[in-house]
Amino acid sequence: MLDGTVAARVGRRRSIGVPRSAVLACALTVACALVSAPAGAQDLDAQLQEIRTLVREKRLALALESLSLVARQLQDRRLEAVVPAFPAVAAGWAAQPALSLLEENEIWSNRIAAQRSYVAAAGSPRIDLTIDVHSPFVAAVTLSFNPLALAGDSSARIVDVGGEKGLLRFNADTGEAELHVLVGREVLVTARGRGLTSPELLVSLARGVDYSLLRGKSLP
Repeated sequence: MLDGTVAARVGRRRSIGVPRSAVLACALTVACALVSAPAGAQDLDAQLQEIRTLVREKRLALALESLSLVARQLQDRRLEAVVPAFPAVAAGWAAQPALSLLEENEIWSNRIAAQRSYVAAAGSPRIDLTIDVHSPFVAAVTLSFNPLALAGDSSARIVDVGGEKGLLRFNADTGEAELHVLVGREVLVTARGRGLTSPELLVSLARGVDYSLLRGKSLP
């Protein structure tokens, strides 16, 4: 996975006086290490060769832009590795293709943030399911599971979700529900629904996630 320190170096190159060519060389080394996957590896390798040429020619701005495009392609591959963990679409429902929630400044990070939306045929209810690997929100959500925090939140309760503990909140007045499921120390699964008469549909969908895939060590 791409090292987050590369992005930090790129962002600080002017303030600490690191030559842009040195930054690019470091980023290229990381990217080359990631192009060992068989599928599409030759295409990416050709792009990296072109970037090396741009660096030698000192066309550094164009090289950096091209390297960012490679980083986006690598993140797309990582997204594809998570997609099988999403639940199947139930009868009477439709689902949109999974999409990445990564911000532009996160393309160099090791985070995978994927979301898929499920909508009933009638248009309501709607449930947005997010799988966030190496999530920056794990620490904050973990605190929400604290018994003291739960004691002060009458809308929250702990539920079993595929062998994992989930924190469920449901507002009967608005028909909105939110469920957080922590998988290990780095993966957060979140389901948010609206137009619900009860939270059961939301919990049922979250139970369809392939948690064994998320617990495994095979994610890129």
